[in-house]
Amino acid sequence: MTYPDELHQALTSVGITGGLRSRIVAEVEDHLACEPDAQLGEPAALAAQFADELGTTRARRAAGRSFAALALAGILFGLAFIGSPAAAFGAAPSGAPLLGRLARIAAILAPQVAFVAGFLAALRAVRRRRQGVIPGAEATMIVRRAWVGTAFGLATTISLGVIALEFHHQVSASWFTFALVASGVGTVGLLAILPALSAAARLRPAASGSAGDMFDDLGEWVPACLGGHPWRLAVVVAAAVAVAIALAGVAGDDAFDGLARGLADGLACLAGFATLGRYLGLWSPEAA
Repeated sequence: MTYPDELHQALTSVGITGGLRSRIVAEVEDHLACEPDAQLGEPAALAAQFADELGTTRARRAAGRSFAALALAGILFGLAFIGSPAAAFGAAPSGAPLLGRLARIAAILAPQVAFVAGFLAALRAVRRRRQGVIPGAEATMIVRRAWVGTAFGLATTISLGVIALEFHHQVSASWFTFALVASGVGTVGLLAILPALSAAARLRPAASGSAGDMFDDLGEWVPACLGGHPWRLAVVVAAAVAVAIALAGVAGDDAFDGLARGLADGLACLAGFATLGRYLGLWSPEAA
């Protein structure tokens, strides 16, 4: 078996396939044709090097593109929400369609998960921007966050469109049109990054190492008393969210409703941290 044949097999074993594998092998063949005695190293080691560098690049690229698409979708959704009539996001009237009610729930919960996952994926990618190679576990976690952020971002944009359609008799024509356009543009933008996410998921660095946790994301932003204690930090953040929403209710002369919404949002933060935190690399059983 020739060196290019061995390299072909080694590249396949680390997840480099298709046209990219063919280009790498072709370049090696050209190099060997010009310099037959060239010492390129073991095929497995060379394949691992390619996987490390390409996997790292793809993970960072996936995080960046996901965050950009989520930012666009978030701005459009925010504008639609701010300008929405009460019929769109207010209390559901009696007899409201079930699909519309479900879309409202999704439009409240999905954006929060999308923001956290997308932001943390981009934040870790930025913190590792000067590293040529990151561990495979960390690259997997970054891409996973980007996938989750994108999925919940799509749930948000689609929910906006469903709300507009289900309650079109109760909203103005201008808001209805804007909501549909915002939903469509946001959805298309998020769908456009799926190839980058898929490419990153198919190839990850071979380098060993841990994925880290949210303290690797937040770094110096975390007070020393909370460092290394994920649940303690989660409780503090949830409490801050609850207090902020409650104070907003007080400022709006609706203290009871603000307190109720603040408590609900704080509990939702803790529930999300418990259910998705480990999957998104925010905490590990050992740290918890």
